Amino acid sequence: MKQCLAAVLLILAAGLLAGCETVSKEQCVAGDWSEIGRAHAAQGYPSSRFEDVAKDCGRHGITPDPQAYMSGWDKGVQLYCTPLNGFNLGRQNTSLSPICPPNLAGEAERAHRLGKRIWTTRDKVTQLERRIDDRQREIDRLRSELDRLDCRDKTGDERIACRDRQNDLRQRVQDSRFEMQDARFELNDRRRDYELTLAQVDEEARRTIPGYQQ
Repeated sequence: MKQCLAAVLLILAAGLLAGCETVSKEQCVAGDWSEIGRAHAAQGYPSSRFEDVAKDCGRHGITPDPQAYMSGWDKGVQLYCTPLNGFNLGRQNTSLSPICPPNLAGEAERAHRLGKRIWTTRDKVTQLERRIDDRQREIDRLRSELDRLDCRDKTGDERIACRDRQNDLRQRVQDSRFEMQDARFELNDRRRDYELTLAQVDEEARRTIPGYQQ
């Protein structure tokens, strides 16, 4: 039994290690270090990722070429640090990696802030939509409890307590309805803000970001 458990643990550990690998055995054997470096930089990874590549390939008895990797990594930086990529990352609320050199960082960061404006205004809409959905679920839950609460067969203090509970539930339903109504009014405003932001960002992006398409 212990041997079986140990075997299972070894298999799980091997699977976890494989899942954490920066490169596969096949990539190590192929040895296209320049392409690996380019791909890593294009995803925003720092050049220090080469150390992980060296460790992973070292497990297979393969030594990667640091010069070829760095040559590809430099090319990948040029792909990553574009205004268009910065804009898209900002629009997705994804941070911009600090790998960009000074001559590229300024425009990439500016475009990132521009794209982030879309995400920020859209997030306000999303939060209100969720709040409205939450209030509706709360109303449904309260009304369901209210429908199940029957005070007719109760007497004395139990009947008083039951009716108090009914009144409390009705009040909470009413409060939730008011909250939902307020959120709907605010949602209309935030949707208008979002549409306005989209138009403003689109206009600026067309002027300043090469390759931009709405």
